[in-house]
Amino acid sequence: MLVVIRDGKRVSAKASLIIQLLRLNSNTRFLVVFRNEEEKFTEKLGYNCIELATSTSGILLYFLRKILKNPRDLHDGILRLHWKRVRLYDEGFLSVLSQALQFFVTSARTDGIIRFLRKLNSPEIFLIDEFVSLNIVNLKTLKHLGPIIYVSQDISFNRFGFGEHFLAKKLMYRFERDAIALVDMVIACSDRDRLKYVEMGARKVIFYPNIYPITEFEPCDKDQTPSISIVLREYWGSGADRSLEEIFKALSFVNRKIRVYMIGVEPHQVPKNIELQYYKCVPSKLDYLKTLSRSWIGINIGIHMGGANERKYDYAVAGIVIFSDTLGARGDLLPCECTYVDSHDLAAKLEQLLEFGKEKIVEMGIQNRKRAMSLVEKQREELLRMIKSMVHDC
Repeated sequence: MLVVIRDGKRVSAKASLIIQLLRLNSNTRFLVVFRNEEEKFTEKLGYNCIELATSTSGILLYFLRKILKNPRDLHDGILRLHWKRVRLYDEGFLSVLSQALQFFVTSARTDGIIRFLRKLNSPEIFLIDEFVSLNIVNLKTLKHLGPIIYVSQDISFNRFGFGEHFLAKKLMYRFERDAIALVDMVIACSDRDRLKYVEMGARKVIFYPNIYPITEFEPCDKDQTPSISIVLREYWGSGADRSLEEIFKALSFVNRKIRVYMIGVEPHQVPKNIELQYYKCVPSKLDYLKTLSRSWIGINIGIHMGGANERKYDYAVAGIVIFSDTLGARGDLLPCECTYVDSHDLAAKLEQLLEFGKEKIVEMGIQNRKRAMSLVEKQREELLRMIKSMVHDC
């Protein structure tokens, strides 16, 4: 039996992929054990899923986090709530430190689930779904029940910046390092992250990129005139606004008309040479990829050093040339990805790329798509082989 442990109601795309691979290639049963942050006192038993209540220490830390805020963060948060905006800032020293501290207690009540698992006759493999789930159940207890696989979306300490976030960064490094010492296999999301986990002491690491192709998707015909896709999520807050401002500043320097497909953050000011097509959200992944695939170029922004930017791979699957900033560039090698350091660098390189002409740029996008599809196929086969081997050993 594969037991998936998740902090939240929905398993990640990578955990879903692993479940799907095992169901297609073996008769492995699966059980999802999760904690619902919105219903802290609820325990439910359903078909193939168990909902855990939050532990006493987890509840205490939840309220401590509400109190432990930087004065400026608290002030901004109250103002935003007053104006009926739901997102609080979490950028100051105390605010970020409170985020890190929550991982040092077991966040769910687990006595019942542990007794249940001990009574099962079938052997278990435990899959911890992302670092937010590492403290749901005591890993030392799980270790006595079966092997543990850790699915990483990010190296957790890479989510924190420098300067005043140094203490939180150090705490998260120690937390994840101690956790992976107990797991049997780590599934990283890039070869770069695989090497980082090896350095941190992981026993066995494989990587699977954040590429989840849809079988029925084929790229659309490209626009006749130059076009660019930009995906910036609203929950990135002020970082997304600053990034969009820099991108539009660069585009204003380009001496030609450009169509921009903007998904996420709504721009406040648009340069005169831009024909904007704005989407707050494109819920369907198929429609999302089709929208991206019409453009010649995708601009890929990174917010922190963790993981590998999923938008980079979305652009590649859509068959377009990628321009990444220095954080967005992390991850695996794509043949036609350009990097830039500021708005002027981006503008200069865009001008030079557009001089190649549509035919050449379309061919470059096709190369990115071929590379992404071959990478996902290769790593999927390797991932399935290693997990099946672990299931067989049980």
